[in-house]
Amino acid sequence: MPSPAPTDRAPAHRQAAARIVTEIADRLAEPDRVAEIAGVPDNLMRYPGNPQPVWDPLLLSDGHPGVALLFAELAAGVPELRGRTHAHLSAALGSGIRRLPQSLFGGMVALAFAGHTAATGFGGYATMLAGLDGHITAQVRERAQADRERVRAGEPVGSWNRYDVLGGTAGIGRYLLARYESAAEQAVRQAAGLALTDVLESLVAVATADDIARHGTRLPAWWVTDGLEHGLAEHVNFGLAHGVCGPLALLSGAWRAGFRVDRQDEAIERIMALLSRWRTTDEAGPRWPHLITLAHLEKGEPPERGRDSWCYGAAGAARAVYLAGAALDRADWRADAHTALRGALTAARDELIHDSALCHGWAGLLQIVLRMAHDSAGSGYHALADRLAVRVVDGFDPEAPFGFRYRHSLAARPLDRPGFLEGAAGIALALHTYATGTVPATSWDSALLVN
Repeated sequence: MPSPAPTDRAPAHRQAAARIVTEIADRLAEPDRVAEIAGVPDNLMRYPGNPQPVWDPLLLSDGHPGVALLFAELAAGVPELRGRTHAHLSAALGSGIRRLPQSLFGGMVALAFAGHTAATGFGGYATMLAGLDGHITAQVRERAQADRERVRAGEPVGSWNRYDVLGGTAGIGRYLLARYESAAEQAVRQAAGLALTDVLESLVAVATADDIARHGTRLPAWWVTDGLEHGLAEHVNFGLAHGVCGPLALLSGAWRAGFRVDRQDEAIERIMALLSRWRTTDEAGPRWPHLITLAHLEKGEPPERGRDSWCYGAAGAARAVYLAGAALDRADWRADAHTALRGALTAARDELIHDSALCHGWAGLLQIVLRMAHDSAGSGYHALADRLAVRVVDGFDPEAPFGFRYRHSLAARPLDRPGFLEGAAGIALALHTYATGTVPATSWDSALLVN
């Protein structure tokens, strides 16, 4: 990364960020145009044997709900943009909400989270949310019950899609916590609270379970055996997107909000003990591995440092560890999180980080740094935020239909992604946080489990 920019240039950086946010918002204004560009046949990831389009109208990651998040946040300060929010929510609703598995990033929960975010910013959507909540709470309670029964039977979690942020109960639980905290209607709060209790109890059950017997050894109950992608072996996952740091962040956030179940503090401590077991230090500082396989367990050594980003690595893990330290008032955890995040930024370089997006790009690092700066009264993070903002701004391409392009080894060409997790809307949201110098008005980044 380049050297920190002089502090007197920071206003210029914020102005440049604000201009890009406005430009992206204009390019994402019309749902039909966005869907047409993003849905062209060659705009896809070429996974072996399973090519996947990057656009689906009902995804929070790459669909209308994700674009709606941007306009919900902007409309909190610019009421004229409420119509754009509504247009993208309507387009998502019209695509058929029952056809996807329910998760924070797809299906009814994705639409509900976007609608809740809009309602937080400027009101409305009570009828839509009430209808969605009825389905969401019933389904997640069934999932949580199944997870508890699996733990009682001595089985591992099996798949990260059962518990993680993107596909599992940790992500849905974050939506339920938001509904519980903000809903004015007592019936809505009660329903969200009952479902959230089930989610937290299921995560506590996994976190406090005894190790399971598998492959002739004892393994954490978080062991992932099913649904493995891209040649991954069985493992315990430590990432914020798919690993134990997602449940850690949810359990910690709920604890800080005063929403607690039996043994929740013990569960936080047990996850932290697992992270501490595999915590190591290199020339950049402390870190936690992306994942640990059976081979790593046999050797007693973690893998080398990989890409540090929101989804995997020391940056996202550091934010979860910080939230745990804030929840249980552990100054040592908070200090370790600060040191690990600064080390991750020291290690960040173009050879590892190839895009500007939230998931594993520069914008995700920027949003984590901005949240840490807010929670710790600066602590030297403002200069780091300037550096990261410059990296994101430099990635803007006026020739790209959405202002940024996504490059990946499995893509035949640079992809045009308008959405939240790996696209232009998410990048614009992080730049908007930086440009305004304030935390989000709508807490859109609760979808990332960083606030």
